[in-house]
Amino acid sequence: MRRIAMVFPIFVLAAWAQHAQSDKTKKANPAIGNLTSIAAGAKTFAGGCAVCHGPDGQGGRGPRLAGGNAMWHTLDENQTFDLIRKGVGSGMPGSGLPDEKVWELVAFVKNLRDPAADSVLPGDAKAGSQVFWEKAGCGACHSVAGEGGKLGPDLSNIGAARSVPTLREAIVDPDADGAFGYRPTTVMLMDGRQVRGVLRNFTNYSMQIQDDKGKLYLVDVGEVKDWARGDGSPMPRDYGQKLTKADIDNLIAYLGRLSTRK
Repeated sequence: MRRIAMVFPIFVLAAWAQHAQSDKTKKANPAIGNLTSIAAGAKTFAGGCAVCHGPDGQGGRGPRLAGGNAMWHTLDENQTFDLIRKGVGSGMPGSGLPDEKVWELVAFVKNLRDPAADSVLPGDAKAGSQVFWEKAGCGACHSVAGEGGKLGPDLSNIGAARSVPTLREAIVDPDADGAFGYRPTTVMLMDGRQVRGVLRNFTNYSMQIQDDKGKLYLVDVGEVKDWARGDGSPMPRDYGQKLTKADIDNLIAYLGRLSTRK
């Protein structure tokens, strides 16, 4: 019994020493936070990785890298470096790239998956505020810190909740995520009243509709005479044409800094 008691702390110390040694051998990524390196990583990604992971890291034959992919979000920078360099079985071959290029890829993937508030953003947030409130008119439907419309989601914490790619997707392709909870709806009731807004919830018995003032209506399905529902998002679908690339980068920079974190 005494021998077992002596062996156990030795085992713990050995495991701790191995962990400490691995921490000491971890390398700092020189590309993290460097826009030039991230852009270089994006170019390398587009030339090879995008075939399986999608052009914007949205996934395909390989897993989704942008936003909330559980597997990649559990990896730190060094683990991501090793995974890119060594590959994963027969499904993902090792990159064969020099360390500098692998680090650039790691920096790019980190920017894909991290919340926008923690990412490097190329645009100008101040100019993006003007795009949001004036040129694009986003404030007519969205609110920030209590100001703006109520028809769309409150964006006060959007930078901490969404990654840069998902913000860009929401602007240029608002139907991509199905717009669940925000589909435009018009309901005509049996008594002649009309309720118009976005459909927040729906069951076989009732529906919840939010109007542009933020008021929520609970409608009994049995009271509905006619119902028209849009298939996609009520957001404009032409921002990709109406806004310049600089406008979109600036808008993402503004949205990416919206966070309620202390």
